Amino acid sequence: MASVVVVGAGISGLTAAFYVEKFARDAGLEVETTVLEAAPRAGGKIRSEHYRGYVIEAGSNGFLDNKPFTLELCDHLGISHRLLKSRDSARRRFLYIDGRLRELPSSALGFLFSDIISWRGKLRMALEPFTKPAEEEDETIASFVRRHLGEEALRKLVAPMVSGVFAGDPYKMSLKSAFPVMAQLEKEGGGSLMRAALKRMRRAKEMKKKLAEAEKQGKRVYKPGSAAGPGGVLTSFPEGIEYLTKTLASRMGKGLLLGRAAASVERAGDEYVVHLAKRGSVAGDAVVVAAPAYAAAEMLSALDSKVAEELAGIPYTKLAVVAFGYERSEIGHPLEGFGFLVPHEEGKTILGCLWDSSMFDHRAPEGKVLLRMMVGGARAEEKAMLSDEELIEACRHDLRDTMGIEAEPEMVRIYRHRRAIPQYLVGHAARLERIEKRLRNYPGIFLTGNAYRGVGINDCVHQAREAAKRAVEFLKAREGR
Repeated sequence: MASVVVVGAGISGLTAAFYVEKFARDAGLEVETTVLEAAPRAGGKIRSEHYRGYVIEAGSNGFLDNKPFTLELCDHLGISHRLLKSRDSARRRFLYIDGRLRELPSSALGFLFSDIISWRGKLRMALEPFTKPAEEEDETIASFVRRHLGEEALRKLVAPMVSGVFAGDPYKMSLKSAFPVMAQLEKEGGGSLMRAALKRMRRAKEMKKKLAEAEKQGKRVYKPGSAAGPGGVLTSFPEGIEYLTKTLASRMGKGLLLGRAAASVERAGDEYVVHLAKRGSVAGDAVVVAAPAYAAAEMLSALDSKVAEELAGIPYTKLAVVAFGYERSEIGHPLEGFGFLVPHEEGKTILGCLWDSSMFDHRAPEGKVLLRMMVGGARAEEKAMLSDEELIEACRHDLRDTMGIEAEPEMVRIYRHRRAIPQYLVGHAARLERIEKRLRNYPGIFLTGNAYRGVGINDCVHQAREAAKRAVEFLKAREGR
């Protein structure tokens, strides 16, 4: 019987283990899978806390249904009937600019007449078709946006989005690693995003017809996002997104070992031995490392110091999530939307505020609302480490300024992440190429997780599934199948 050791029981590790077993069964291959997790619970940064009637997400609050990966995983787990889509009003998103909340328009015409960007800024954006192709192989998000849309669009539109997705710094992050679709669009348009968008619009007309026909036949349809923003509907579960990782963990049974940290990995003949931090070891024909990059660096350092050095070079940023619960009657704002982001130049403590109880049912008790603020990120890491009292006061101050909320919250929860989200800095793609080249010397070792090619749940599920597929193909090849 072949054996696979998966290190890490976050969404990536649990998904990898699930698909290793599924693909092995499909291939008629007997595999014993062991998942090692240092923490006393599975799920990693996915955590849905049920507290005083609220369902509070310590990290991600769901996934978009514009890609098939997580939806297919739910199908395979038999939990698709439990999926909960966000309300239609959650598609409304806001920015806090020049002292007030402004709704992001949903159409090009609406954007033309909005006051988010000045007329001078709009005229600069209108020059986008004349943008020349990039001279550099890898450039920052800020450099890319300046070339295409100008400084004002960078500060007011793109930089807040980068903070919302990555808690990142657009002046340091790699465009092609963080937003590969945008890099591809530039190539398709010969330098211009608009030219590429027009080409895609022509192709989209035909695709729309095909999707409409598929929907008539009762088939599931995935509606991709556009260059302007993500498509799809935010999706979770009534119990919170942790329902997904709990379901995955339950399928592992005795193969899931909690509180068992992996210290190092060494080669022993035709297999690998994963040594545990306290005592003992687990051997496997293949090892899928789904731990954060910094943890993967430590456990692989004895195997290959160069790989460890590259992994350790992937930085993470600090982030605090602050949740406030209120009586609905004390909030004058209509709260009809997803929430809002705050440009760095506005000088607020919070990166943004999510109106969780407006997105999903079951997030707050009857007659109450749940708001979640993000604090810290790459451009203000020190703020994430403020004391609880300082964080609460800062968030209350910002909610007074942005939404006019004077009331004191009746519920407060704070979640701190000292290493929250990996940062894809310029050179990230080249780093991954060097890692992959070195790992060719160690057949049977596979890396997956949000440190490499996407931080969202869909990205993690997709990459974990691919790692599982490669692991099973490796085992089949060893058996001569």
